[in-house]
Amino acid sequence: MTELRRASRTGLAEQVAGHLLRDITEGVYPEGERLPPEPVLAAAAGVSRLTLREAVKSLAQRGILRVEQGRGTFVNPATAWLPLDPQLLTSLVRRDHGLASQLTEVRSIVEVGAAGLAAKRRGAADLGRMRQALERADEALVNGDVDAFSRADIDFHHGVLAAVGNHFVPAMLMPVDGALQEIRRQTSQDPAASRRALVMHRRILDAVRRRSSTAAAEAMRRHLDETRRHIEGMTYQTPS
Repeated sequence: MTELRRASRTGLAEQVAGHLLRDITEGVYPEGERLPPEPVLAAAAGVSRLTLREAVKSLAQRGILRVEQGRGTFVNPATAWLPLDPQLLTSLVRRDHGLASQLTEVRSIVEVGAAGLAAKRRGAADLGRMRQALERADEALVNGDVDAFSRADIDFHHGVLAAVGNHFVPAMLMPVDGALQEIRRQTSQDPAASRRALVMHRRILDAVRRRSSTAAAEAMRRHLDETRRHIEGMTYQTPS
């Protein structure tokens, strides 16, 4: 039972860390500021001081906080934060257009090449996975289900990456996957952008089906270029 209690506490500590991280990225606790005393934070979060310490330790290990003996816990400058921390990136892209655009550029670097290879290597199962994702996206768009559309969009792109047949290709995007999912959720709020994404997905699928490496790579490049331009022009909706 000790291990189960430990696992439960660790999960709760990560939830508290997530709430603290959100407050930090939203400016509740700016860079250089000292956090409220431990008993105050623990009471506000409704957790024990031990759980709070684990949350603070987690953020300190990621460079976001620093604990100074006898002085308190302080927010580090953003330059000290681990740049590929999944939870941090997901929190930041909710309100940072520039970061979201940069991450989409990273997607393009990986996925354009992956689309070209997928056209050469894909199997029938790969095509089936991409078609099913498109069908689910179509249905979600008709029903106005943003979350379902976002999941289907993600599954389509994961299908392209999987069709390459190289485990390292999808692994390259794993550290930023949560942030990319948040970006897709945001872009999926716009029905016109979603319809355009489906058009581009069909072009990618058609090129992959025809084993046209050049056409698949070009369609993916255009799709992600359009996505990046859309991100740069949109107004983010901060989650409640």
